[in-house]
Amino acid sequence: MKWENSIVTKFTVLYLIIVLLMSGAAIVVVNNAAQDAARGAIRYNLQNSAGIMATQVNATQVLLFAPGDEGSPEYIAMAHQLESMRSNNDFITNAYIMKVDDDQRIEFVVDDFWLGDPNQSALIGEVYDSPDKDEIFMALSVPTASRDIYTDKWGTFVSGYAPVRDSNGNTVAVLGIDVEASRLVASSKGFGNILIGTFLIFVIAGGIVVFLYSRSIAGNISRLTRDVQKIKDGERMVEIDTSGKDEIGELAGYIAGLEETLKD
Repeated sequence: MKWENSIVTKFTVLYLIIVLLMSGAAIVVVNNAAQDAARGAIRYNLQNSAGIMATQVNATQVLLFAPGDEGSPEYIAMAHQLESMRSNNDFITNAYIMKVDDDQRIEFVVDDFWLGDPNQSALIGEVYDSPDKDEIFMALSVPTASRDIYTDKWGTFVSGYAPVRDSNGNTVAVLGIDVEASRLVASSKGFGNILIGTFLIFVIAGGIVVFLYSRSIAGNISRLTRDVQKIKDGERMVEIDTSGKDEIGELAGYIAGLEETLKD
């Protein structure tokens, strides 16, 4: 019985070691690939959303805003417009408009945060030293989005940007939309948990199959061992099961032949 348990244990442990190593590597590869795909999809969604929203902005009005106009009806109307457009996407937490001057200095023009908390919003003319400025500069020409998560004084985000153009097609400003990075991390973590859970189910199911199969093999060997012991003890009418089609069945056939020889 100890030997039988040893066979079962060795097969099961060997299986678990191999599968855990392979599944661990697979989890890392698949999870990284999935996260890359998710980041790509998010980036595509952000730049498309920003591009659509930017076409709805009145470029002429953007050029008229000056510091101190935050409470004006025109400013509030545009802030409401930004809030309304970005509310169509539950992930977008903020929408705003910026200007880039000839010295590549970025300044805020409209921030829809003003509607909820004026003290936390960016004011007209406030210079923005954005960690994502390369993407903002690119958005002077085409819609784009953050390549990496970045942090500024308002939080940690990924963002989409698009050019705001006048009737002649000239870029007068850049529209930006933010998604909090914590929401992306939570989504990614949820996917990772599902992936790990799926692998664990397969590992456990496979472990049960291997345990039962190795137990069956060990049982056949154990019965054959007992039959050999009976022959050794002098019994000559031992029934040996030779029905197996594998190596154990072949060995049982040889032992049965040996028993017949001993009978003679």
